[in-house]
Amino acid sequence: LEDLTSDFVYLRLHGEKALYESGYTPAAITRWGDRIDAWHRGTQPKDAHLVSTKSALKRKARDVYCYFDNDIKVRAPYDARKLLERFGLA
Repeated sequence: LEDLTSDFVYLRLHGEKALYESGYTPAAITRWGDRIDAWHRGTQPKDAHLVSTKSALKRKARDVYCYFDNDIKVRAPYDARKLLERFGLA
């Protein structure tokens, strides 16, 4: 669920297809990168999975913390690196 209720976003990614069993495809890394970019700019992705019908708290920007905890740590470092590359932070 992706309701924005704070001035930061905290993500724990546990695998694209199966919890703790799969890594992330390039398309999935791009999708998460786009979402992180929107949250960081203070906006919400248009296709966000929401519980509430209320509008998100307005912010100029949000800090975003993203942790990969997938595939018993085998793919997590590689997936994290790909996401860092997406933002030019590698």
